[in-house]
Amino acid sequence: MSTLISTAALAEPVVTVTLIDKVGSSTSEVPEMGMGTGGDMAMAKMGVNASPRQVRPGPVTFKVTNLASQIVHEVIVARLPEGTEKLPYDEKTMLVDENALQSFGAVKEIDPSRSAALTVTLKPGKYLLYCNLPGHYMAGMWTVIDVVP
Repeated sequence: MSTLISTAALAEPVVTVTLIDKVGSSTSEVPEMGMGTGGDMAMAKMGVNASPRQVRPGPVTFKVTNLASQIVHEVIVARLPEGTEKLPYDEKTMLVDENALQSFGAVKEIDPSRSAALTVTLKPGKYLLYCNLPGHYMAGMWTVIDVVP
């Protein structure tokens, strides 16, 4: 008896990522929307949406679209250490300390209304998708996905 396997079953997972910001958003007055800050994400000036938010281990392709009309964004994929509640953030530079996280890759400088893709191999755990241009992370440009067996 032969077993039929669909090409969809063999395909690597694809996570659709959209980067959003409100027109005219400025990072000069950055609200506290970073992970663990207790900010109301409904009030965020910027955001990262990912679908699905749960994938299986192995190669994962992130198809990223910058829906902003004026602002360049990026997406960094980083593993969150277990128990992470807050990320190390430098108030002066308005950046997450990338050296404190295990990064798996990034799609850098995505122009407004443009798309890009990144394929990385992920193990089980929680992963942060975030923009680390000055002020963007704290303005709400992050989300978490789960990689589960």
